[in-house]
Amino acid sequence: MPIIGGFPAGDFHNSDQVPTFTNQPIGKMPKTKTSREEILRATWAEFHRTGYADTSLQQLANAAGLGKAGLLHHFGSKEGLMRAVIEFVDNWYGDNVLAMVDEPGTVEERLERFLRRHLHFCQLNDGGGCFFANMILETGVTGQFAPTLQNFHAGWEAAMIRLLSERFPAEEARERTYRLFADYQGSVVLFKLYRDPVHLERLVTRSIRGLQHPI
Repeated sequence: MPIIGGFPAGDFHNSDQVPTFTNQPIGKMPKTKTSREEILRATWAEFHRTGYADTSLQQLANAAGLGKAGLLHHFGSKEGLMRAVIEFVDNWYGDNVLAMVDEPGTVEERLERFLRRHLHFCQLNDGGGCFFANMILETGVTGQFAPTLQNFHAGWEAAMIRLLSERFPAEEARERTYRLFADYQGSVVLFKLYRDPVHLERLVTRSIRGLQHPI
């Protein structure tokens, strides 16, 4: 099945589109940025590829097609831009990835579609990994973006508990959600380390099979 490429929400519109995984770069951003959303998409890509600290204001301005003064006019500072990007990505993720769990289908079908879509998200921007996890690891010491990043985890946790509660008692659904979060983060780290998508495929298979076994 072909890869679903690019960032726009339309790429993920049809729930029957289930991407496979690849070790090739995917998800290049458009060059023309004329709106706030386009600026956030473009700078998101830069932060996703190289992280917060290693992405210069000049890189961000170039990606946005603006001068540094123009970028600062919109967001005030690099930190202000990062906050706006995290909020934008969190909203985008909720609408285009987490929403999968509330679509029709069995628990197994919805979990697989969700995982594949999420892991495709982790492959965007030259295999950048989980954008949220990257930012948590990089800025966790200072906690400067912690409240916004916690929103991502809270939304992810709530969606998974809601899905798994259709099959398991509430406490078991919560524990399974905790284990799934840890498992997928580890799998994405291995994917980034070895550039081998087999770690993503194994996570999907393991997660679906795990629904049939006690914990």
